[in-house]
Amino acid sequence: MSALKDIAVIIPGMNTRQYVQQCLESLARSDWRGFSHEVIYVDNGSKDDSVGMVRQQFPYVKVIANAANLGFCKGANQGSAAAQSRYLLHLNNDTLLYPDSVPLLAEFLDQHPEVAVAGSRLLNPDLTDQWSARRFPAWYNAILGRRSVLSRWFPDSRLVRHYLFKDQLLGQEPFPVDWVPTPCLLVRSDIFQRLGGFPEDYYYWHESIFCHRLRQIGSLVYLCPQSKVVHFEGKGGGPRPYTVRRWHIVDFHGGAYRYYCERHGFGRFNPLRWFAAAALATRAVILLSANRLGSFLQRT
Repeated sequence: MSALKDIAVIIPGMNTRQYVQQCLESLARSDWRGFSHEVIYVDNGSKDDSVGMVRQQFPYVKVIANAANLGFCKGANQGSAAAQSRYLLHLNNDTLLYPDSVPLLAEFLDQHPEVAVAGSRLLNPDLTDQWSARRFPAWYNAILGRRSVLSRWFPDSRLVRHYLFKDQLLGQEPFPVDWVPTPCLLVRSDIFQRLGGFPEDYYYWHESIFCHRLRQIGSLVYLCPQSKVVHFEGKGGGPRPYTVRRWHIVDFHGGAYRYYCERHGFGRFNPLRWFAAAALATRAVILLSANRLGSFLQRT
């Protein structure tokens, strides 16, 4: 058995050869500050020779080549099961790391054994914030979410700033949050395995439900704002024609409903469960209609 590494980097990917290459190049430029590491790329049935590129240009990377798309969570869990490390760094393939992105997270977890997960400050390619620190959503986040129209119109409103930890994120000190997204998330391997990894029956909302389950066993989640990562949001899963966008909208709202019911412990006959289903279905129909209209206008 090989020696236990400090960090295993798990990168799932599918049909995003250019982004995978850029991600691995940025990872190779990292200053590991003495942390031993291994890199595992999990390919979900790519047709663009992503696997060949990784094997040729990054021969030190451990490659798991699936014949079909298993989804993000199954791929991430598959890579995690092949790792032998104290920490697991779940990294999206459409990210670019700063040289100190990873060691800052690992140093923080080493210094704070009560914390199970540390996330990075995610930036858009123009280096504006993606607001990667999150609270568990309340009902009003259906219209005041991170990417909603009202939040763009009123980005400094009290509710938006509170939900996205905007004031804390612009500081320098790590701070506790409810959950962080997976584009760059470092987690203790033993706790990840204890929870059974990411929930494979979720696509959207898997980070939220994972962090909720983690907090139920008494562990903490922090965001480290000095650890910065550029994230090309939405590029890691390949092209998104209308049929793909439609699937994403339906899955997002279905996942939101299941997450909401699990987090609040709503039984099958709880009326709040029915209200949530109706509200989320209405929101999904509105977004589907808007996307359909947008696709029609693009063709005309």
